[in-house]
Amino acid sequence: MLKGKRIFSFPLIMLLALALILTGCTSRTSTPEGGTTVDTGNDVKTPTEEPTVTLTWYLVGNRQEPDTPKVLAEANKYLKDKLNVAIDLYVFGWGDEYDQKVNTALAAGEPIDIVFTANWAANYNVNAASGYFTELNGYLEKYPAIKQILGEDFLNGSAINGKNYALPTNKEKVHNWGWLLRKDLVEKYNMDISNIKTIEAIEPLLKIIKENEPDIIPLCIATMDAPFQLLDWDRISDDDVPGALYPDNRDTKIINHFLAPESIEHYHLMRDWMNKGYIHPDAATMQNQVELMKSGKYFAASQSLKPGKDAEMSATTGIEWVQVDVTRPVMSNRETTGAMLAIPKASKNPEKAFLFIELLYTDKYLKNLLNYGIENVHYRKINDNVIELINPENSGYNPGHGWKFGDQFKDYLMSNEDPQKWEKFLKFNEEGLVLNSLGFVFDKTNVETQISACKNVVQAYYKQLFTGSVEVEPTVEQFAKELKAAGVDELIAEMQRQYDEWLKNKPK
Repeated sequence: MLKGKRIFSFPLIMLLALALILTGCTSRTSTPEGGTTVDTGNDVKTPTEEPTVTLTWYLVGNRQEPDTPKVLAEANKYLKDKLNVAIDLYVFGWGDEYDQKVNTALAAGEPIDIVFTANWAANYNVNAASGYFTELNGYLEKYPAIKQILGEDFLNGSAINGKNYALPTNKEKVHNWGWLLRKDLVEKYNMDISNIKTIEAIEPLLKIIKENEPDIIPLCIATMDAPFQLLDWDRISDDDVPGALYPDNRDTKIINHFLAPESIEHYHLMRDWMNKGYIHPDAATMQNQVELMKSGKYFAASQSLKPGKDAEMSATTGIEWVQVDVTRPVMSNRETTGAMLAIPKASKNPEKAFLFIELLYTDKYLKNLLNYGIENVHYRKINDNVIELINPENSGYNPGHGWKFGDQFKDYLMSNEDPQKWEKFLKFNEEGLVLNSLGFVFDKTNVETQISACKNVVQAYYKQLFTGSVEVEPTVEQFAKELKAAGVDELIAEMQRQYDEWLKNKPK
């Protein structure tokens, strides 16, 4: 036998071959995260064999739709193959209900995976600064699809000190304010709406309704959803915190906008309208403007507008509206942080949550399933991109979610909407005046006590003044006195100091 050679017996060769057959060849399979797993045999689980991750998602809205379980069942079948996740969605009412639910859950460290947040709901800046939201920059680098869709500038507008803690909806990037009017009543009385360019200009229409429609309240107001918003103050902090700039870049001076001459004049107008019967006598205690609009008992409502807002609200309320644009479109911090999804720090599955959110920007089927429900159950298709709702007044699923998440430019159009809606959105975005404050984030640390105290005062007075429910002069006098005692002067001074410093260092 030659030295160095090995002689293998036939039984040994067969044993080796059998072992290879049992173990199989090494292979790689893609994972939802975009990487690969190495499969070396039957003992290694593939992604679809792993336990499905259930993501808990909190959204703000009118209500939890009755058919939400049916829609989620469809979505979760789809998501099982896509990401091996399931969604558990909870919708809580506008305003205090949503804020209290989310803020309590965040403070308690409940393992929620996704929450809606904004400058007006589950306050984005406050909760990010408090450490409740996960920083997302690393995920945005690892999975760049959202950044490519939103654009770096828009993402930077919602960043806090260069860090993104939530992802804004890709929708209108500017805003304006105006009116929604009942279309049937506009047509019934042949109303000319072409010259309504101010808040006051709508009064002749309110008068017609008051004199001819005894069962209709001319103007719908509920909490902050009031004509006061048409003054469009460029607010530095929350809606109920004093401190704003004029919305036309006239100067860099921050003022207490609740007591500005324009606001006091507006309070007098609302008082006049209340006395004339244009506003419901209990308006100061009313909640949820959209639900009130659904009742069919109101003619006009002030709203933040965009191209096609009237058609959207017609679908949401089951009542046809026509919109009247009043204020100039502007791009402000309101847009960059106006509708966002964040991943709480307490989430046990932040990467899966991010990948689900990414699908809301990239997957047209999933986006529209969550927007409109199940085809031929909740809506039917007119063509590939146009739908009509089935029984919208009594639908089991009509949540109006489209603007709250993802890429709205992937949403189906409804049959009553302008076929050029998305093209007009792009034009609307381009026409907006970019406010000088865009990108400024106020740090509340030094004046948290004053902010809390001023909020309490504003909450005690704004509903009365916005609805014309009280005599203006004595109320404003007391309002000013209590704000001063709450530290409003120190608050405004701190806002001004930070804004001046930011302007000094702002890239030209």
